[in-house]
Amino acid sequence: MHKYEVLATDLRSLVATMSAHEPLPSERDLMVRYGVSRATVRQAIGRLVDEGRLYNVHGSGTFVGSNDLFTKSPKLTSFTEDMRSRGFEPSSRVLSVSSVRASAATVAMLQLDADEKCTQIRRLRLADGHPMALEEVTIPARFLEVEDFDMTASLYEQFAARDLDVYRAEQEVQAVSADSATADLLGLAAGGACLHVTRVGSTRRGLLVEHGQTWYRGDRYSFQFAVTREHEK
Repeated sequence: MHKYEVLATDLRSLVATMSAHEPLPSERDLMVRYGVSRATVRQAIGRLVDEGRLYNVHGSGTFVGSNDLFTKSPKLTSFTEDMRSRGFEPSSRVLSVSSVRASAATVAMLQLDADEKCTQIRRLRLADGHPMALEEVTIPARFLEVEDFDMTASLYEQFAARDLDVYRAEQEVQAVSADSATADLLGLAAGGACLHVTRVGSTRRGLLVEHGQTWYRGDRYSFQFAVTREHEK
């Protein structure tokens, strides 16, 4: 059994003693308490989030979910899987593949060295041949060099071939107005509505492998998920 699975078992016991919406101890506290690495803590917490026993609030921490009803997190899918589930035929047009120095945002998101070299991929994602989204993904070059990227293959399949399957993603969705360049690519009027999704993808081992940004056409794309309401006591 992997270390994170052992820790996940211990955390289930801990969570069972806590109240719904009570904050979980910090990652550092859990590292000290259980004598494990930060990556192990994050993997174990991720497992309990998937089970609905915990939930994350960006900038605030991790909290105990409802003790009465466990709900699954929305399923992580690729653009191809997402479009096919919606009845569209997906395709992509690669706009650029380049070697870049990690931006300040990518350094923070992926916990990189300030001067770390990365591979950046920009693609226009299509549904039934029509623009649906503009995607920019930045990957540490140690995981995927520019010359190794296959423009004809799925990025996640290329990760899997390197034993870097993206198992978990933290995502943030914002409503934004498209700048002129983005609007031109998506076939929108300048300032048209977009859903901007920021994503950080990690493997089961807790390796942070991608920092993605996607601008979806606001008139053609929506996110759907189920929520539950807690009964007042």
